[in-house]
Amino acid sequence: MADLHIDPAVLPQQELPGATTGTVVVGYDATPEAGLALDWAADWAELHRSRLMVACAVDPVLSPGPRSVGGPDVITLRRAVDRVAVQGVEIVRPAHPGLDVRSVGAVGHPSAELVALSEDAELVVVGRRTRLENPAASVGSVSFALSAHSRCPVVVVQGQRRLTQGRPVVVGVDASRPSMRAVAFAAQAAAAAHTDLVLVAAWSGRDVMPWLDELWGDLGRGPDRVEAEHERATWAVAEAERFVRESHPGIRTTRRTPQGHETDALLAESQDAGLLVVGARGGGGFAGLLLGSVSRGVLRRGELPVAVVRAGAL
Repeated sequence: MADLHIDPAVLPQQELPGATTGTVVVGYDATPEAGLALDWAADWAELHRSRLMVACAVDPVLSPGPRSVGGPDVITLRRAVDRVAVQGVEIVRPAHPGLDVRSVGAVGHPSAELVALSEDAELVVVGRRTRLENPAASVGSVSFALSAHSRCPVVVVQGQRRLTQGRPVVVGVDASRPSMRAVAFAAQAAAAAHTDLVLVAAWSGRDVMPWLDELWGDLGRGPDRVEAEHERATWAVAEAERFVRESHPGIRTTRRTPQGHETDALLAESQDAGLLVVGARGGGGFAGLLLGSVSRGVLRRGELPVAVVRAGAL
């Protein structure tokens, strides 16, 4: 990571810079939204007995402040991000006295710096300014870019809901590999928080393009196709529940197979949830395309913390 600097007062000198295995990284910049993310990440780290790394990064190109002919004053920016990161540590410690909390500051684009830290992290947590962002342009935000490119699961905190409030975890299911990775993450979250897990597989029954008839035959039309979609959703949640019972036998699960668009169904089922978990297929391309329509939709419209678990992230 370029221009990485860690406060020596909170990180032993013998350790290498950056996050290590068992570390939750939270992006913090002293805004109210970042404060919500900080609280959420501290709760998660304590539940999972993980280290918490408070990370602050600033882009020298976009940052106001002292400038010289050669560009921004990097030393001044570095000192500033160090101070902000340490402030985050000081906020966390009184409420979580037993938690191992450290700070890291970097001069660089926040999403790029957080992606770099995600290489060795178990989770990255960020807040999102939903009231200030233009939904049409939000694909370029830190939360969207990080969700698309992080090497570990990402939680985007929206609103004040927390798992420690006993709220259930909701996960979208479709029996694909990214979906099952999301189920594994959701089950881990529910088990640590001692809360329920809701498995949701939506089916639309909507019309399809005529050329799909060549692939689906009679299933491409009418009641037969609708019934097939419903059966596929029912099978998906049953398989997910079987997996959860084998890996976390103590979790109470609920199966849901609502009819409707996946994004609408997940948001409706998550009205009282503490966390919504979705899978995302990896691959190349721009952030908006890489995330997929469902993960992109719940991030834009959700009013609760949303975890995005990409293929290969667990």
